[in-house]
Amino acid sequence: MSIQTETISVNRYAPEGSEAVNLYSTGLDGGSMLTIGQLSIAVSMRAAAVYETQSVLKMNKMAIGSDLLSTASECLEHIANGTGDWESMKAFMRNQLGISVSLPDAIDTYAKRMQAIDALKPKVDALSQSQQTDMIDLQTLINRRDTAFASSSNIVRAFGTSQNGNAQNLV
Repeated sequence: MSIQTETISVNRYAPEGSEAVNLYSTGLDGGSMLTIGQLSIAVSMRAAAVYETQSVLKMNKMAIGSDLLSTASECLEHIANGTGDWESMKAFMRNQLGISVSLPDAIDTYAKRMQAIDALKPKVDALSQSQQTDMIDLQTLINRRDTAFASSSNIVRAFGTSQNGNAQNLV
């Protein structure tokens, strides 16, 4: 079995006040138009590629958020235990997390540790919530990508079945 490939050109047209529409043709001169099946496959594959790109970007964002959440959680643990370098933790909280409330000079007493925890805890909760939302978004993108690939595959399978049926009718 061989697969035939063709180069297609894409022209975008956007009527005033409307979304852009892609018009696909097999000739660079805008010549022969694609069949409905070819167009469906091209659109499905393009959608799958877009979803794949968005998935990769989302995973990169999640990796950064995960590292930030991990460091913030470690910082929270050190504060609760009264251990670690408080000055570097304060710098992290201000520079990386954007915490602007007044932080204690030291974490040598229970009250000072609680003040630092009260400042950091909402940021940790927000990062955690953001990670959960990003995971749901990623799962949605992956499902959409898989659906686009499945659509293309089903169209190709339908073409094959149709061509086999036509060939059998000729015999």
